[in-house]
Amino acid sequence: MKRIICIAAAAAFAAHAGAQLATEAQRQFIRGNLADKTAAIREAVGSDALFLSHAGLDFVIQSKPLLGNDRELAALAAASVLVAPVASLSQKQADALAEKLARVFALYDDETVRIVVLEKLVPLCAQFRSEQAVALVNGCLQGAKEGATTRAALGTAGRIGDSRTFELVYDAWRTKRWPSLRAETEAALADLSERSIADAVRAIAAADLREVHAFFTLLTADEKKSPNFRAEIAENALSKAIYTTEDLSGSMDETISLQTAAVRVISESHWVRASQLVIRYFSLAREEYEANVLAERTFCEVITCMSQLAAPDTTQALSSYLADINRLAEKNVMPAKPVVLAVITALGALGDKSAFDNLLYVTYLSYPQDVIAAARGALAQLKW
Repeated sequence: MKRIICIAAAAAFAAHAGAQLATEAQRQFIRGNLADKTAAIREAVGSDALFLSHAGLDFVIQSKPLLGNDRELAALAAASVLVAPVASLSQKQADALAEKLARVFALYDDETVRIVVLEKLVPLCAQFRSEQAVALVNGCLQGAKEGATTRAALGTAGRIGDSRTFELVYDAWRTKRWPSLRAETEAALADLSERSIADAVRAIAAADLREVHAFFTLLTADEKKSPNFRAEIAENALSKAIYTTEDLSGSMDETISLQTAAVRVISESHWVRASQLVIRYFSLAREEYEANVLAERTFCEVITCMSQLAAPDTTQALSSYLADINRLAEKNVMPAKPVVLAVITALGALGDKSAFDNLLYVTYLSYPQDVIAAARGALAQLKW
């Protein structure tokens, strides 16, 4: 049997090496036992690494059905995968390597072999898109149990996965399938979401508010993520939170927490594209504040956040609100001073001259002196 395997190895090598005479490393591989072959592959560099890694992969694929769970054969398999170069491959070569890696993964239950295969897929797919590599990861995650192989699969999934990968990882995160791999699952889900924001947006649209809040928090917590990515997630989460708010009865804690957190991210990112949505939320936030559902301090924060979105409609919304406040002040119904100051400060920061009349009128009403002083300061900031 060993003679048959050696002949097969020589034939496999010949297919790679062509008519050229073997190098010393290649001779060691052909002549050697399993340990010698592994040593030859581990020491291979340059063109030897390309030839010997493929020869090793061919050898272990052919030998596994004959030798079974042989530890030395598994070591040879791992070495062949690790040494296989992925830089400067052609698409054809990358596809061939992906196919061999998939066959090795399917043949071997050995955890070390499976992990090195999964890890090799990342640099391979950095060069070329490989549907076979992605299918391997998806198959590994489908119905997987907790363990080192699943951990490696999650690490690879976040780097090379597709929409199907997203579905598998999102479902595992949502159902808490792998408690001991929670951090790895969240990292993979965040990476997959940034790779394809359309998948994340669809998940937000389909989820209930509690799940959206958890998903939003996961995706926006890492400030290393692209500001545009975080802002777009916040925009979609805010839209969900607004349009699922039917009335202000019952517990609003989850809704308000999501609404204000989303506005905060949009503001920090200066995501002007969402200005109309934030204005729509401001109208709802005002209702929530006047119904004593939204805290005064939080309402003031929403107003301040609006000042980061320098759009004409933002000024109009805040100036209109200041006009309503002024009408109350005319009747000696004084609104909360922190709210008035927040509006005035925001209008000054926006600097839009369309707020002039309402800011000026503040100075003629019976507001406290610090409010009047703030209005004069805001007037000085307007751009003409």
